Amino acid sequence: MRANLVLRSLAAFCAVLGVFPLANAMTNGAAMPWWRLAVEEWLLRGSIVITVAAVLAALAGGRVDSMFERAGRELLSIPSRPFGLAASLLAVLAAAFYARFCFSGQPFTTDEMAQAWQARILLSGHVAAVAEPLREFFNTAPAIDRDARWFSQYPIGGPAFIAAGMAFKAAWLVNPILLGFTTWNLHRFFTLAFDEFTARVTTLLFVISPMVLIMAASQMNHVPALAFASLALASLARWDLATTVGGQRLHAALVGVAIGIVALVRPLDAMLLAVVVGGFQMWRAAKAPERWASITLQVAAGCVPIAFLLWSNVHTTGSPFLFGYDALNGPEHRLGFHLDPTGRLHTPERGLVILSGYLMRLSRYLFEWPIPGVLLIVAGLIAIDHPSRWDVLLAGLIACFLLAYGAYWFDGFFSGPRFLFTAVPAFVYFAARALISTTAAVPRPILRRVVLLIVPLCVLLSWAGPDGVSSARGRVKMYREQRTKLKTDIEGQLARAHLRSAVVFVNEGWRGRIQARLRVLGVSQFRADRVLNTVDACALQTALDAEDTLRAPNDSARAGRVIERASAFGVAALQEGAQADQTIALVPGSRPTAKCLWEFQRDKELGGTLAYALFLAHQRVGKDGRIGGDVIFVRDLGERNEMLRQRFADRTWYRYRVPRALDDTSVPFVGYWSR
Repeated sequence: MRANLVLRSLAAFCAVLGVFPLANAMTNGAAMPWWRLAVEEWLLRGSIVITVAAVLAALAGGRVDSMFERAGRELLSIPSRPFGLAASLLAVLAAAFYARFCFSGQPFTTDEMAQAWQARILLSGHVAAVAEPLREFFNTAPAIDRDARWFSQYPIGGPAFIAAGMAFKAAWLVNPILLGFTTWNLHRFFTLAFDEFTARVTTLLFVISPMVLIMAASQMNHVPALAFASLALASLARWDLATTVGGQRLHAALVGVAIGIVALVRPLDAMLLAVVVGGFQMWRAAKAPERWASITLQVAAGCVPIAFLLWSNVHTTGSPFLFGYDALNGPEHRLGFHLDPTGRLHTPERGLVILSGYLMRLSRYLFEWPIPGVLLIVAGLIAIDHPSRWDVLLAGLIACFLLAYGAYWFDGFFSGPRFLFTAVPAFVYFAARALISTTAAVPRPILRRVVLLIVPLCVLLSWAGPDGVSSARGRVKMYREQRTKLKTDIEGQLARAHLRSAVVFVNEGWRGRIQARLRVLGVSQFRADRVLNTVDACALQTALDAEDTLRAPNDSARAGRVIERASAFGVAALQEGAQADQTIALVPGSRPTAKCLWEFQRDKELGGTLAYALFLAHQRVGKDGRIGGDVIFVRDLGERNEMLRQRFADRTWYRYRVPRALDDTSVPFVGYWSR
């Protein structure tokens, strides 16, 4: 009875927040403006799928039953291990293909670029690099370069996995391989926890999920977190079934190590996983006290990777319990309802909007079917009449992730609601149960045939049908066509150019150059964004240049003086028509100085702009912990570049010319010239 209540409560919660557009109701439609179009498309395409399924069911009759019965027999005729291996191999190949097709095997977001930089540091034998004294030429938003240390804000685990791939010159293959590892473990878990047929249906739905494949094609750290969460679940099922003390201890130790590795990558995800797994084990041990010894061993095993995490914190932030993102953004970055780093108050109401938005996105991005994904999940939760302990565990995992990330201020998105990615197997399982239960529950043969045909038609329409609001084919195409400059093959360009002992200046947009100089004064990225959105860019440039000749007791005083002087210039308005990372604000009617006009015009005169973070991801670190190698990339700051003469006097200087297209094979490194 209690188990039923847990699943029904979660179903109601997901229905209110993810099927009903609560976030839009609370924000007058501003939270997810695409929702109305998505609903219209679901109604239209869903009706077409049902109509086609009904026609086929009526015309084909018993042949539909025979076809699906034969397919079911063939699916179950494959031995369990070969099936798991085949599904895992399919996952690796598909994710690897999309890693090249969508992202050209390159880091795509600033998160990935910062972690790639940390991976370079690790490959040099250091946890933190030695920060450069002229920081404005090298700093990026997600990296910390202060107190002579230079490192990524992210926990050490994600960059460590990327470093392993870099060592073999195949960082882009790490996540696809980890997806194969995840698929293997999930098949094992669902087989042990439920039955072979449920496990295979769930595994196949997981492998063909566009959200799963696109995330695994990236270099985001959500994938290694899920990989070892899946190992923890598979080992937990083994622990539950083990009848010997040795077996219990072995699998408990694996659970502990797996959760510890998740903590190395995403500490909050590990904590949520530990709460759910630990709750399950304590309930189990209460009925079998001999299992407590194995749980003690599990805790000890989990402390090993966590000790490495704390050790890495000491060698980066200086404190074992201070993580990089807190050191960079302050306590406002942490979980809870408080003023967040953007200067906005994160309240329970706002948390509810974010949480509802996650579930609304899950309806769209999980499967990209003409049926909302969360509707299937809700149906699956309701369809289970006699929930097992594993049903409750998976429901608990979903609930923990929803509640925790609703209390987190940042609205994270990549390939879907990315903060829910570690719980995606649980969502997929309940969707699979909806399909299995509905098929079994329909009494009339013709209706049963319609239900059976709907699933392959949905998959076909999603992956091979026309683009739309919700379409796997369209999603893959979007990522392929999006932000193409960030997919530039820097390593290939360096190999073709054969540069030796060189410094290459990269022209980032004016906004990025001002942000870099503000960061040197201790202005956080979030505050710098607010300033640049509301303060005249020319006034900021002038105030920053003037500050070079002034004295102040500390950087905070200097930052305050710069922003105060620039703000006094007048009320600025954002200029439309530029990309988000190049947008500036100007006071209407004001006349820019000659220096500001040059800063504005140089982006065109130098052949365009490119984010410096992309090049930092390819920077080498020497054995002494300082940047080195044949080529050193620096941000182009115009006449300020002369400040680097002493540091890099022995190197040849070049400027980077942004390629015209991804297939442009011309050498992009041109001789340096001063203004």
